[in-house]
Amino acid sequence: MDSPGLTGTDLPMDDHHRTLFDRGTGRPILMSPVRLKRPQLNDSGDDDAAVCPFCEGHEQHTTPEVDAVRRPDSRPNAPGWRARAFPNLYPAARHHEVIAEGPAHTIHPAALDSTDLGAALTVYRRRIVALEAHDDVACAFLFKNVGSRAGSSIPHNHSQMLGLPMVPPRLASELDACNRHGCLHCAEIETAQAEDRLIHRGAHHVVLAPSTPKLPYETWLLPLDHRAEFLDAAVDADLIATLQVLFGGLQQAFGGGPFNSYLHRIPEAPFHWHFEAQPRVGQVAALELGGDMYINAVTPQHAARHWRDALGTRC
Repeated sequence: MDSPGLTGTDLPMDDHHRTLFDRGTGRPILMSPVRLKRPQLNDSGDDDAAVCPFCEGHEQHTTPEVDAVRRPDSRPNAPGWRARAFPNLYPAARHHEVIAEGPAHTIHPAALDSTDLGAALTVYRRRIVALEAHDDVACAFLFKNVGSRAGSSIPHNHSQMLGLPMVPPRLASELDACNRHGCLHCAEIETAQAEDRLIHRGAHHVVLAPSTPKLPYETWLLPLDHRAEFLDAAVDADLIATLQVLFGGLQQAFGGGPFNSYLHRIPEAPFHWHFEAQPRVGQVAALELGGDMYINAVTPQHAARHWRDALGTRC
């Protein structure tokens, strides 16, 4: 992609959001001054359901919902939901949505039951389809920030989705590597047990420590078979149970501390979809920021053993 640089040249967006490109790397930069206005409830010390805008009964404190899994006898923008999507009040891009997960005020996804997780997965898929139907969206990127250190400003369980005008550079690089060398994600699965990187194996999904983790305890959840589209994945008991293993491990192995997770998928590409999770236990410092290189003192084998010990599992 040609890179216009930090010159004010941008993709078509409104007055509040612009996508600039770093002239040295071509990396996109989402400029969104409105983000400065976000409330920081995680930093207020007030983790109270009475003031949480994402709790059931507080629907009037968010933008109008665009989708939800709710009881048949309930109405939009009212109680009765399990997962609920609405536009972000402080968007980072033109298309930026929040997906509140679970009507009760819980702050770690390990607390979500299978019904809430299934509802969230259903809304994820529907919102991906809806956002990618826009002409100016090339990729809907789903992610979760848990804890203030991980970038969360509201503690109630939620994910976010950005409708991006391009495929994120890391995903584009992964796809290029897979096109040149074969599916790297299938290779990770095939070698995980022999290399002592396997954390959990379900009927159709696996949790493992990748062979080249960027930061300590990076962990992936992947379908066992090569599946190119998350939208075609069944929201079945095994996927829900494997997500519960992932979130439960994050809580038990790291004391419920902050983490980020994100879905890697590329629309209409032969790319093995997967979730990645990164506990925020490592430091991002000068080499990472200045050289785009990582220092990691924790081997994937040690990371996998730490996860298995916390979960009480054997692989």
